Amino acid sequence: MAEKNNKWYAVINLYDTDGNRKEKWKSLDLPVKKGNKTEANHRMNEIIAQYNTGELYLMESLSHADQERRRIADMRVEDYLLNWVEQHKGNVSESTYHNYKQMIETRMIPFFKPLEIKVKDLTGDEVNDYYASLRNDGLKGTSAQRHHSLLHLAFKQALKRRIIQTNPCDQADRPKAVQFIGNYYNADELKKLIDGLEGDPLRMVIILTSYYGLRRSEVIGLKWSAIDFVGKTVSIRHKVIEEDRPGGAVLTGMDVMKTKSSYRTLPLIPHIEQELIKEKAHQEEMQRVMRSAYNKKYSEYVCVDAIGNLLKPSYVSEHFQVILRQNDMRHIRFHDLRHSCASLMLANGVPMKMIQDWLGHSDMGTTANIYSHIDSASKIASAKVIGDVLSES
Repeated sequence: MAEKNNKWYAVINLYDTDGNRKEKWKSLDLPVKKGNKTEANHRMNEIIAQYNTGELYLMESLSHADQERRRIADMRVEDYLLNWVEQHKGNVSESTYHNYKQMIETRMIPFFKPLEIKVKDLTGDEVNDYYASLRNDGLKGTSAQRHHSLLHLAFKQALKRRIIQTNPCDQADRPKAVQFIGNYYNADELKKLIDGLEGDPLRMVIILTSYYGLRRSEVIGLKWSAIDFVGKTVSIRHKVIEEDRPGGAVLTGMDVMKTKSSYRTLPLIPHIEQELIKEKAHQEEMQRVMRSAYNKKYSEYVCVDAIGNLLKPSYVSEHFQVILRQNDMRHIRFHDLRHSCASLMLANGVPMKMIQDWLGHSDMGTTANIYSHIDSASKIASAKVIGDVLSES
């Protein structure tokens, strides 16, 4: 051990296969001062042990890229996930980033940290144990699949960078989701619901959702600029979501939709056109009456309350249940209005492909999986065929 520039260094003699000596100075990252010599000796002995096992000499012979791969491979899983989500932030929307980070911090870190497992040592067994912990905590298949997607994406990046040889998520059993069967109202129930909305702040929201099968984020994000009263179209191209932040819930409007198919232009239904014209006039009247008390910040949005505030997604879901109780109607979720719209179209002979386009589903499979159980027209046709065949005398 020696001093250099007022710091402690380990001085190590390295010998090649021919017996030639090479002197290596390795910083111990300690200043030369009273009380540090014992710690310096300890660190020097650790370095000598690493050289004796060949570990440190091997690392020094590797390229910078290889050293970086080894460093990440030796990271704890929870540290790698936190590092990955920050690097991946620029590739996803802000809301997706916050969702990913929340999953990592609230679920993944508490599970993986006690295991003290390195990235290179993670296998499908530990991943399966994680999925089991989600099930034990009451998470359903669809929610657990989001965790699987995050983990798979994170370790796919490690595989691509040759940090690991295989993706441990490929060795695990992807959580299964129970097939979702949406609840829905029939035509009479929807008419009764709409008839009971006079004067309610959700009236426009519920009418638009019932007619167009919009997602909650889409109907709240509908802007007046998306309504073409001349061309008679409604364009779905903006959404509003509610994000949980450290300081509280925040409303975020964005032009980034769920999928490419979510961007769609639909015909302006004559009845909806009249409702929108009345709503526009009502908002202008409220601005005149309320004056400075009216919030003009959200004047570009269709669905605002009496004083111009943009409706919060959480309020829409909660107040919708109040409306159902007030009108003595059976319980459905707000999102089930979307299913009601689709089921009515299907029951009245609209082809599945057209329903897919109307709802903005990315593929036919999604539409078919959700609504095939209510395709009564095809079942009636099938029943007729088999009845005719077997009933022939």
